Amino acid sequence: MAASPVKFLFGFLLVSITLWLIFISASKLLAWVLSRIVGASVKFRIGGWKCLRDVVVKFEKGAVESVSVGEIRLSLRQSLVKLGAGFISRDPKLQVLICDLEVVVRHSTKSTQKAKIRKPRTSGRGKWMVVANIARYLSVSVTDFVVKTPKATIEVKELTVDISKDGGSKPNLFVKLRILPIFVYIGEPRASCEQSSTFNSGGCISAGQSSFAIDKSSAPFSCEEFSLSCEFGHDREVGVIIKNLDITSGEVTVNLNEKFLSKSKRSSSTSHSDKVIDSTVDSVAAKRPQGKQTLAALSKYTTMFPEKVCFNLPKLDVRFVHHEHDIDVENNIMGIQLKIIKSRFSEDVGDSTRLDVQMDFSEIHLLREAGTSVLEILKVDVVSFLYVPIQLTSPIRAEIDFKLGGTQCNIIMSRLKPWLRLHYSKKKKMVLQEETLALEKSQSIESKAIMWTCTVSAPEMTIVLYSVNGLPVYHVCSQSSHVFANNISNMGTAVHMELGEINLHMADEYQECLKESLFGVESNSGSLMNIAKVSLDWGKKDMESSEEEGPRSKLVLSVDVTGMGVYLTFKHVESLILTAISFQTLFKKLSASGKRTAQNRVGRSSKSSGKGTRLLKFNLERCSVNFCGDVGLENTVVVDPKRVNYGTQGGQVVISVSADGTPRCAKVMPTLSEEYKKLKYSFSLDIFHLSLCVNKEKRSTQLELERARSAYQEYLLKHKPATKVTLFDIQNAKFVRRSGGLKEIAVCSLFSATDIMVRWEPDVHLSLIELVLQLKLLEHNQKLHRHGNESVEDVPGVRDIEQKKEATSVSGNGDRHKKRESIFAIDVEMLRISAEVGDGVDAMVQVQSIFSENARIGVLLEGLMLCFNGSRVFRSSRMQISRIPSASIDAEVPVATSWDWVVQGLDVHICMPYRLQLRAIDDAIEDMLRGLKLITAAKTNLIFPAKKESSKAKKPGATKFGSVKFCIRKLTADIEEEPLQGWLDEHYQLMKNEACELAVRLKFLDEFISKANQIPKTAETNDANGLEVDVQDPSANCQMEEEIYKQSFRSYYQTCQSLALSEGSGACREGFQAGFKPSTARTSLLSISATDLDVSLTRIDGGDAGMIEVLKKLDPVCLEKNIPFSKLYGRKILLHTGSLVVQLRDYTFPLFYATSGKCEGHVVLAQQATCFQPQIYQDVFVGRWRKVRMLRSASGTTPPVKTYSDLPIHFQKGEVSFGVGYEPAFADVSYAFAVALRRANLSVRNVDSSVSQTQPPKKERSLPWWDDMRYYIHGNITLMFSETRWNVLATTDPYEKLDKLQIISSSMEIQQSDGKVYVSAKDFKILVSSLESLASRRGLKLPTGISCPLLEAPTFTLEVMMYWECESGNPLNHYLHAFPSEGKPREKVFDPFRSTSLSLRWNFSLRPLLQTSETQSPPSTLEDSAGVDGTVYGPPHKLENVSIVSPTLNIGAHDLAWIIKFWNMNYAPPHKLRSFARWPRFGIPRAVRSGNLSLDKVMTEFMLRIDATPTCIKHMPLADDDPAKGLTFNMSKLRYELCYSRGKQKYTFESKRDPLDLVYQGLDLHTPKAFLNKDDSTSIAKVVQMTRKSTQSASMDRVSSGKSNYVNGCTEKHRDDGFLLSSDYFTIRKQAPKADPARLLAWQEAGRRNLEMTYWRSEFENGSESDEHTRSDPSDDDGYNVVIADNCQRVFVYGLKLLWTIENRDAVWSWVGGISKAFEPPKPSPSRQYAQRKLVEENQQGGGAETHQDDMAKPLSTSHGASSPPPQNAETSSSLPSFSLKMENLSAAAAVKSVNITDPEEDGTRHFMVNVIEPQFNLHSEDANVSCEENFSIKTISSF
Repeated sequence: MAASPVKFLFGFLLVSITLWLIFISASKLLAWVLSRIVGASVKFRIGGWKCLRDVVVKFEKGAVESVSVGEIRLSLRQSLVKLGAGFISRDPKLQVLICDLEVVVRHSTKSTQKAKIRKPRTSGRGKWMVVANIARYLSVSVTDFVVKTPKATIEVKELTVDISKDGGSKPNLFVKLRILPIFVYIGEPRASCEQSSTFNSGGCISAGQSSFAIDKSSAPFSCEEFSLSCEFGHDREVGVIIKNLDITSGEVTVNLNEKFLSKSKRSSSTSHSDKVIDSTVDSVAAKRPQGKQTLAALSKYTTMFPEKVCFNLPKLDVRFVHHEHDIDVENNIMGIQLKIIKSRFSEDVGDSTRLDVQMDFSEIHLLREAGTSVLEILKVDVVSFLYVPIQLTSPIRAEIDFKLGGTQCNIIMSRLKPWLRLHYSKKKKMVLQEETLALEKSQSIESKAIMWTCTVSAPEMTIVLYSVNGLPVYHVCSQSSHVFANNISNMGTAVHMELGEINLHMADEYQECLKESLFGVESNSGSLMNIAKVSLDWGKKDMESSEEEGPRSKLVLSVDVTGMGVYLTFKHVESLILTAISFQTLFKKLSASGKRTAQNRVGRSSKSSGKGTRLLKFNLERCSVNFCGDVGLENTVVVDPKRVNYGTQGGQVVISVSADGTPRCAKVMPTLSEEYKKLKYSFSLDIFHLSLCVNKEKRSTQLELERARSAYQEYLLKHKPATKVTLFDIQNAKFVRRSGGLKEIAVCSLFSATDIMVRWEPDVHLSLIELVLQLKLLEHNQKLHRHGNESVEDVPGVRDIEQKKEATSVSGNGDRHKKRESIFAIDVEMLRISAEVGDGVDAMVQVQSIFSENARIGVLLEGLMLCFNGSRVFRSSRMQISRIPSASIDAEVPVATSWDWVVQGLDVHICMPYRLQLRAIDDAIEDMLRGLKLITAAKTNLIFPAKKESSKAKKPGATKFGSVKFCIRKLTADIEEEPLQGWLDEHYQLMKNEACELAVRLKFLDEFISKANQIPKTAETNDANGLEVDVQDPSANCQMEEEIYKQSFRSYYQTCQSLALSEGSGACREGFQAGFKPSTARTSLLSISATDLDVSLTRIDGGDAGMIEVLKKLDPVCLEKNIPFSKLYGRKILLHTGSLVVQLRDYTFPLFYATSGKCEGHVVLAQQATCFQPQIYQDVFVGRWRKVRMLRSASGTTPPVKTYSDLPIHFQKGEVSFGVGYEPAFADVSYAFAVALRRANLSVRNVDSSVSQTQPPKKERSLPWWDDMRYYIHGNITLMFSETRWNVLATTDPYEKLDKLQIISSSMEIQQSDGKVYVSAKDFKILVSSLESLASRRGLKLPTGISCPLLEAPTFTLEVMMYWECESGNPLNHYLHAFPSEGKPREKVFDPFRSTSLSLRWNFSLRPLLQTSETQSPPSTLEDSAGVDGTVYGPPHKLENVSIVSPTLNIGAHDLAWIIKFWNMNYAPPHKLRSFARWPRFGIPRAVRSGNLSLDKVMTEFMLRIDATPTCIKHMPLADDDPAKGLTFNMSKLRYELCYSRGKQKYTFESKRDPLDLVYQGLDLHTPKAFLNKDDSTSIAKVVQMTRKSTQSASMDRVSSGKSNYVNGCTEKHRDDGFLLSSDYFTIRKQAPKADPARLLAWQEAGRRNLEMTYWRSEFENGSESDEHTRSDPSDDDGYNVVIADNCQRVFVYGLKLLWTIENRDAVWSWVGGISKAFEPPKPSPSRQYAQRKLVEENQQGGGAETHQDDMAKPLSTSHGASSPPPQNAETSSSLPSFSLKMENLSAAAAVKSVNITDPEEDGTRHFMVNVIEPQFNLHSEDANVSCEENFSIKTISSF
């Protein structure tokens, strides 16, 4: 039956009431159950059957404190959810509407309980179907949702959750969440739950209403809309999975301020400080298992990860405000898109889950303010792939790729300054280092859970640097950048970065480049810096370790730069410096403020943690640095004060005012026209393959450089370089620096290079000086600006810095003695340093190798060479320079260390190149240095005028300069020979030898042919080539002669080829002289070489005062007048040498040779102080573009530096040689020094200066060389030899080997002082080569050792006195310039000192050597012997104890002839050798004569004295049967005095000088005696014959017989056999009227006094006693020395006794004949004889005249041939006496005819007079014996 509506409504009402009651009861029951089970109180109010209101749930435990809902309403609607394409779900929905939902979270109290491990729950498919089917009908909508926490509040306006399900075979559940604006507030909640809901009042203020009352714009976080769409599915193995997840968000805004940071800091600091230690330990302990669990969980969660995830965020705005530091920035990120796709990936290792993650950012703006961001990125694409293995056998792999587009970084300091201040104000956290290290070790040990690879690429990046003022300064553009990072290797993370082309521009230039790039110009054309490519690698690498642990990994940073270019101007440098200074100032201020806040912090450990990069490598393939600038060409005036030293008469004074009262100034002028005010220049530096390695663990730095080259260019016109100079070029350089392993060594450094070339020029120097001055000015201005803007708050920071400096200085003073030294080692293979040290002077130093293990101690130089203008001056193959401490340092009393320098050299060669003007070079260098100083001062005054600093006394340094010691194995100093001269001399000698050999061969050939023609045979054998030649064939003979000529030339050619050519010094590399190359033996004109040289130079005690004391001892004038000195340089000299050789060219004998030399003395170089000299202007060119017009002292007004020496020099053996052929070489030496020491203008610039050298006219001539010697050299020099040998060549050929005069002595002492030379020798012998020359002319060969000494004296002394006279009257006063006390210069300087007269006095003395027997009583005096031969006039027994070795002269006629020839050659040499210096030289104009008098004109007096006591003269004939054999002359005393004078007058420079005539001649013979000693006599023939029989025995006999002849022959004749004549006294006197009797008498008296002093000294030394009779002259008391000045030669003979026998007659005539032949003039040369014969033929007519001429020629040739017969043997020479006797008779007769015996009363001029007093003639013959005793006189008188 159909139900009625009433029933239905009634039933429905009942059901509703029932259900309502059930619902009410159920809700009550549910609230009670929840309260019991959950522990929370639940309150709610029912607003209907489907509505609950005011639901409040309070939880007593848990994180949630309460949940309150304003209203919950249920509704039913139909779903219209779109599930797929064309499918819409229409399922009914139960919609739950929640209004005003509020969740309150209480304060969290974290417990330390460990989390429980929950077992994974897996839901079956049935459960999933039930849940999915139920959830599909559910929809939730929440309005006004609020979550309150103690620190933040989250508000949501609307939240909607909609769930639906598709209808497929595998139904999926779709969940869609939508949230409309979200706001997050930081801070305490605005209203609590009790205040917001009240049940009793019946009303409730909803949380939504209270929350929306807050300002939404100030919310820290806000999001306009957030929607999430998720698709859930089910898998049998995994369970519920998420397939698709789509998240879309609206614009997000984040607002932050300093309050958030402070709160987060407090919370993090409190929680971290309490639990950091426990958490660290726990984390370290549980690190490995947690890592495995994390990997397993991540592998599980990937299965639950959605298959596709999409996230879209259109815009993210983050704003940060910090009111304290004035920070208000915005950060914007737009277009954020994230897409993740999950897929399955199969590999060999196993299957894995692949996640493709793609993220895009359209724009990123960080720290944006006023439209500009610090970082701007237009687009970012991130593509990553994550491979999660299904099994745990392999780690997770991740591949990430970042692509940045349009990146620009603006470094704006005004915006970063608050952040930096905020950064420095933070407090640093203290982290325990031990736990960190343990954590690192655990991380390194465990296996990697994730292996990732990251790639970042940016096609274009721009970095703009702004100044402190906010203006853009620099633009850095990078074309492409790539970064590759991964942790695939076992070493950990590795990063590789590549930067493409990087350009650095200035801001203004960057805009110009942008404009130019629009027209196709390269963008990097105006760049400040351009880098082609940069590669960077960072990561750990296995490195070998020196520890026991073995190899270990280190973090290495490697940077490779392919190409780099830097282009700078002064504008760029200025900008860089200003920017750097501004940033430095900013950082200092910020750091100072940060330090003040952190003064009470805990100190950090000084030990390095081991973290960070341990090894840094930097490689630069090529770099080019260019600097362009301009330098000013000044035209200004600069002050030029001069510092002078007046010595003891004023000290040091600075002269700043000229003589006219104006300031003393110099003018700097350009050499170009006035339009060139500036000169453009450029510096370039090219670096190839530079590598740098820094090892922090070993604390070492290594720098390697393949090549670096720098050049300097100047531009007169744009882009047209005028000059280009290579400043330096370094190849294969290496620098290593590491910490020392020893405690005493702090740092060890090594620098090595294969080739270094350095060039210096004044223009480069001045350009750098101006650049430095501009930079100093810039820095100074910045300092002034910085100090002006310095605020008061910075003062404490400065005060703290000063306090730290004081503390550091105090600690440094305390630990100074603990300072460790550093070692710097050097190894350079080639070093070349060249410089333009003067106008026209170029210097170069070259070292082939430099090595040193510690440069502070010493350095080894190999191949050292110094050159000037391409000419080598100094060279050494190996030299070591080192220093050693000479003073010990006391620990208690600190003493400054004095270092002694030691220079050791293997061989040192000092060369004076040919025609190199050394003085001009020195002047040019001095002018250059002074000009540079003045130009620098001018630039300083114009650019950066420095303030005058008060002169402060310099503190003495910690080190002092001690002594200098030179140890040289071989030292050579030479003067280079002219190449043409050397080549000609050398080849002349070669051709001369070949010509002589050719002449001999041709002579032999002619003799062979002549002999062969006499034999009837037709053919003979030629010995020359071993061939049979028909000598009767003229053609064969000619062919043989031609072959000999060819062989001679071939020999000459081979000799030339075998010569080792000399490289020379380089002085003649160009021109005509360059074509001549002499050999190494002929390259030097004069060479001085010393071996094993050891010279020590030590400081003279007392400094300047001590040196002045030395000068006063050496110079009496200095002591007398207290001379002031302006400069003093002196040292003590200690010298040792093995040998010393002075060689002229390649002559046979050295000029000087000595062995085993030593010296210990003083040398002082002193300059006299003078008044301020007159000044003149001089133009000095400095570089190419400048000249300086400066004042300098007038020429000749500055006193020179003089040498004062006190040197006693001792040699073991000495040898001296001289020859007439040496005089041209001496002239060349003099010319070489004249060129080297003369003033010259070497300027290569404009020599025609606008101001000429205003030298005042020379008022006086320069001094001659002998006055220069008196002027410059002073002191005492003593030479002592243990053995000497003097060689004087007898020919003009300097290469002569045999013909010479030789002087030999055992010991010799030579003393030289001002005006005096004293020579004393023992065992003095003179040997001549008369016999050898005679034999060589005859083609004979004599055995060696047959020559006996010509003169032999036991003691020889020579005293040379030079008495100079000058206008001043005091020739010893050589201080010619005015003293400072005089105030003005002297009118004449040199003329008062110029020598006008010279009296040269030579005193020769020959003395015997008294040899006393040691066993006998003292010997008797010489008075008992009454003569030399004491046996004749005294008792024989007197000579038993005393033997007198007297001076002996062994001479023959051939010796006398040789001596006369020798004397004539040396006195008047041929070939104009002596006048060689006056002849013009090749290619050199004749020098202007000085105008001085020659030395022979200056010499007005010459005195010679020869004193021999006693004397023995023996005649040495050639033949053994010579009647004069054994002729001997004995005399107790021989004195010969000679005086040449110009007359008695006062000589001046202009006075007329008479010729130097003989004015006095005196010969005194005391007790002369002549006899023939036939028993003990010898001859040359006998000696030769005995020598041929037995060389050894003959030499011994000769020595023994010689000794007996010299001693016994003179003193032991006991009978009258052979007696010829004797006399008591024999004198010769001659005196001219113009002689000065007073000077003669003074000279004679001085000679007698010296003789007595010599005797007294010899007697004192030998212990002998002598009487006054022997020491005094017997002629003084007898009136023998009566001399009349009438120019008459008077001969006085007293007590003459003559024994005339036939034997004596023959001996006398033979001896006189030989002597007369010796005095004959030499035979005329063949050419002269031919000329004389032609002259006679022309003058005479007829055949009789011709016959007479032939008769005249025959005696000449006969006499010449008889004068020197060949000593072939005794038989051939036996005819000599008879022929000699005849010739002597003829000469004696001629002499008698020329003598006129007249009366003394006859009128006329008397020339010659002989007075014989008490003569006794004994004539013995077979028939008569005649004796006559009377006085007679022979006079020669002539009237003129």
